[in-house]
Amino acid sequence: MDVKASAVTEQQHEAAHDKSQSLLHSSSIEPEVAFPGSFGAKATGQARITGRSKLRRDYLRRDWLDISIWKSAFIELAGTAALCYTSGLIDVTLANLQNPDAIPAYVGISNIVLLALFIYATAPGSGGHINPAISFSTFLTGLTTLPRAVCYMMGQLVGAGLAGGLLRGSLGHAGVIKYHGGGCFRVTDQISAGQAFIIECISTFVLLYLAYGCALDPRQAKLFGQNSPLLVGLSLGLVSFAGTNLAPGYTGASMNPARCFAFAIAEANFKDQWIWWFAPAGGAILLAAVYHAVPPYHEVK
Repeated sequence: MDVKASAVTEQQHEAAHDKSQSLLHSSSIEPEVAFPGSFGAKATGQARITGRSKLRRDYLRRDWLDISIWKSAFIELAGTAALCYTSGLIDVTLANLQNPDAIPAYVGISNIVLLALFIYATAPGSGGHINPAISFSTFLTGLTTLPRAVCYMMGQLVGAGLAGGLLRGSLGHAGVIKYHGGGCFRVTDQISAGQAFIIECISTFVLLYLAYGCALDPRQAKLFGQNSPLLVGLSLGLVSFAGTNLAPGYTGASMNPARCFAFAIAEANFKDQWIWWFAPAGGAILLAAVYHAVPPYHEVK
């Protein structure tokens, strides 16, 4: 009997130890950020915010005091700063290539790798937006609450400003003037401001359309899973390749206002900034109109 009792006691101790280790492990590792407008894998299967009462409570007022959202916004700040800084250096490197005809291909390939890796890196902590156009779009479509969208866009703006200062320090005054801060410029008469606005707006719409189809729509995120960030990177590579060589002195569509803001800070030149901000916002509004007109959650009868 003593042997049997000892064995039972030992099993109870082992079970208690396993339970304590499990609790310790779960408390020391924060869960992946998951909400419908996220590129994170755990955001799958969730639905957008619908209904008038839920709209007022969840969509507009909830989460302002949620510390986890502010932590996620800091991740967006850091990720956007790193993305914009790296993108600026890549643009300078490409500008120094001896074969300018190959630049569009290099732009497309580098954007695929750059965006996919940054989404993979930031999605667990914030959902991986790192672009005000994404945060604004997911707010309009009901996939992101107002507090999260505002906090994210503030973080992205601060991160872009930080990247602009770092680019200016890295390239020097002469360098930022020569390379226009790293990108996002229109120094040609072949592309008017109106044309650049249309190109930026529609290109952003196309990118968002592909991003929703590959990842941001929770049903599609469930379908593509871990491959979603790569598919979004491929989408950016394709769209950026399409508009890179439209005219000398024009860099094509950026589709990321924070990136262009960083380069404007670096060069201390805010000419055409209204294009790089209002055009992507217009693209996001167009996407939201389509999304609300035929939402991916409708049932086929």
